[in-house]
Amino acid sequence: MEDVTFSTRLRKLRDNNGWTTAEMSYRSGLPKRSLEKYMLRDGASLPGYDALVSMAKGFGVSLDWLVFGSDAAGEIIGLIVERCATEISQQIFEALMAELRANERPLLKNGEILNLTVEEWAYTIGHEAAELARQLAEKGVTSEELKLWQASRKDILVETINTRFQMIKSGKRIVNEKS
Repeated sequence: MEDVTFSTRLRKLRDNNGWTTAEMSYRSGLPKRSLEKYMLRDGASLPGYDALVSMAKGFGVSLDWLVFGSDAAGEIIGLIVERCATEISQQIFEALMAELRANERPLLKNGEILNLTVEEWAYTIGHEAAELARQLAEKGVTSEELKLWQASRKDILVETINTRFQMIKSGKRIVNEKS
């Protein structure tokens, strides 16, 4: 674990971005001397809430990462991404299935799926997932809620989907076991 302490995270952020402490001071609106105290290798001071918020906004990092490190922030971000990508992808695929059932127009024509390129579909899914993530963040979704959502999914469904996706990637034909 590289970013165990708050001071280590600040130094890492400074070094990774090629910032000076003066530039960090400008970005955050905090005195340079305060930032220097927060970045000491030994006996570093810890900032208060207002200073943390100023740093997170000024440096463009999440408050979670700044306070808790990459492990905690990464877990939450991963859960949010998984939930949003799953929900939006499901909506997209349900719409595709409805089009297939209606059979009113060809699904695939000129290398496009329903008149959209693969890149346009990917952008659409990404954009919609990002919007859902913003809504979840505004709502104040908790890690507990995200973990409950994740646990509510059926393991067998995930395993089946993974198996079928691998078959699609390998070019094998999927045979419906129910027929």
